[in-house]
Amino acid sequence: MVAQHRSPPSANQIPSSGSSKRAYHVGGISVEFPYQPYGTQLAFMGRQTQKLKNQYANLTLSEPDPEAMIYPNPIIGHGGGFVPETQPSKNLLAGVTEPTSQAAPSSKAEQMEMAPTIFYASRTHSQISQVVREYRKTGYRVPMAILASRKRYCTNETVNRSGNIDEKCKLLTKNPEGGCSYLKNVQKLMDHTSLQKGGCHEVHDIEDLVKVGNVVEGCPYYAARLMAEEAQLVFCPYSYVINPIVRRAMDIDIQGAILVLDEAHNIEDIARDAVSVDLNEDALQKLQTELRQVCSGDAMIYQPLYKMTQDLLSWMERKKSKLEMREFQQFYSCWTGDQALRELQEANITQLSFPNLLDCAQKTIKDATVKEAEFALLSGMSVTTLEGLFSALKYFFSRNGSHISDYQLAVQRTVKKDTKNVVTGWTHTFSLWCLNPAVVFKEITDLSLSVILTSGTLSPMNSFPSELGVNFGTCIEAPHVVNIKSQVWTAVISSSYEKYPLNASYKTASTFAFQDALGKSLEEILKVVPAGSLVFFPSYSMMGKLCKRWQETGQWSKLHAQKSLFVEPRGGNQEEFDSLLKGYYKSVSGSEKVPDRTKKGNKKADKKKNGGAFLAVCRGKVSEGIDFSDDNARVVIIVGIPFPNINDVKVHLKKKYNDTFKSTKNLISGNEWYCHQAFRALNQAAAEIQ
Repeated sequence: MVAQHRSPPSANQIPSSGSSKRAYHVGGISVEFPYQPYGTQLAFMGRQTQKLKNQYANLTLSEPDPEAMIYPNPIIGHGGGFVPETQPSKNLLAGVTEPTSQAAPSSKAEQMEMAPTIFYASRTHSQISQVVREYRKTGYRVPMAILASRKRYCTNETVNRSGNIDEKCKLLTKNPEGGCSYLKNVQKLMDHTSLQKGGCHEVHDIEDLVKVGNVVEGCPYYAARLMAEEAQLVFCPYSYVINPIVRRAMDIDIQGAILVLDEAHNIEDIARDAVSVDLNEDALQKLQTELRQVCSGDAMIYQPLYKMTQDLLSWMERKKSKLEMREFQQFYSCWTGDQALRELQEANITQLSFPNLLDCAQKTIKDATVKEAEFALLSGMSVTTLEGLFSALKYFFSRNGSHISDYQLAVQRTVKKDTKNVVTGWTHTFSLWCLNPAVVFKEITDLSLSVILTSGTLSPMNSFPSELGVNFGTCIEAPHVVNIKSQVWTAVISSSYEKYPLNASYKTASTFAFQDALGKSLEEILKVVPAGSLVFFPSYSMMGKLCKRWQETGQWSKLHAQKSLFVEPRGGNQEEFDSLLKGYYKSVSGSEKVPDRTKKGNKKADKKKNGGAFLAVCRGKVSEGIDFSDDNARVVIIVGIPFPNINDVKVHLKKKYNDTFKSTKNLISGNEWYCHQAFRALNQAAAEIQ
């Protein structure tokens, strides 16, 4: 299937002619917008400003700009909105009008009296970068910050070379003598002229802050955290506002704030995961060992936690012999509601004892992360284990136990593999899973002033509020802004230009004839389509086979002669993926020149490519949450349909049977119970093959 942008974006969505400070009269106020807005955008602005005005009674409306384009109110009523910086008599904060003689707010508390902080959260940093680029195009300027991990911000080469950046950073920052020289220059970084009002990085991205940090040898990570304390606009990933552990660690206060959660179709899973925990017995044993070692320091705090981990491990040991096989190489027992409560009571974790344990855990975490102790404290791994365990237990016992039925307790047994993927034994995991996203989301809505969820795929919207346990006072569902009749051409290409059937089913996809015909067809498409092309395959396996065939036949060189080629990597290496994505954007923008090796003996000649082509996988990293607007995706090609084929399933099941046999062969060791479970697994695998 091919979907091609036949023309540039619609003429009515182009930057406004003349000054970029052009304003539009929406719902009674003047709103600056860098483009001539779509009706959908007008409706969205009108609806949101009305709702925020109703919620934040201290807001007063600014006077409409007499030169603004007048639009009829798309939504009944009107509300507050930002006021452009070009109007000095009006405060930037959410449309508050102030007398010119009034002094500027001197503290965060005073700022909050006038307007709330806005947190803009999305799934990935690349999505946040897109929003920052759009923010730059406006005339609105307020103190801002972008929160991110040490891995993305750290400029200390010694720390970056360490295996665990977080652990190394924490050790250095707690060292009063040596410490981190970059941390000492945090204020110097924050005071840099480029980050001040009117500076080139007043609106900045992560890379901009890192660039300035390298210049002044200051720490962007801690600078961003300090900037967030005074910022009126904070960009961050979801977890920074949804996950209670991350909020505490980053000192993020969402009390009375406005939360904008983009790509919100992911929120349910993220909310559930935020207050769930999976801890394997190795992590629990390590925590127990370290707690025993620090008991001499303050037994009143550490002894109860040591006893708790000991009881929890003993309880897991008793459950190991009663686990049942539920999935391939997975054995587990689950309990919900009152059953889960009784099982935890067996481990001596009760509703009565938990408050004292929670107090001890909080003090232990604080000591390990803040204090300069005279005795050994917990490692970063054990602190993470303790935080995850008590975060889930805290919500499990919260509201006088009303959330107990929203959780599932489990003990799992799965195979353990070494770095070479060789089975070495079994491992057991303690799990406490939240089944209801409302458990944490309700807390977020209670703390914040307003929560705005936005996404292109929220439908069906009727079930969404019930899942989150929140009644949304305002909802808007808008049509797509793309005119499918004039801007997009879609078609199913059933045969190549040589009339060979392009059937990507299991029977034909592995044949050389199909692979060669597909390669030639892609070459013809890449010849005529300008700028960027996205090509999606049903699986990494098929994409790998095709790439290998094309490299062997020379078709790869022909494709590369048309466009620079990029292949989505398999796995979780984010740095590698980010580098590829930057290379793709660069090739599309026309700034990349690569050696033209299509002519023999001419290795030095440069040929400017006609953009780039990104080969990716359906449901992979490229297929969701990344901006491929305009030239970055002039054509989208989907090869086949990403449904599992029955023959693929059979091959997988046969492999599963063989793996089951190999992995259980060395594990049963004459033990009658293990032997019984092993043969059950083999029999189930054999039955599935049939």
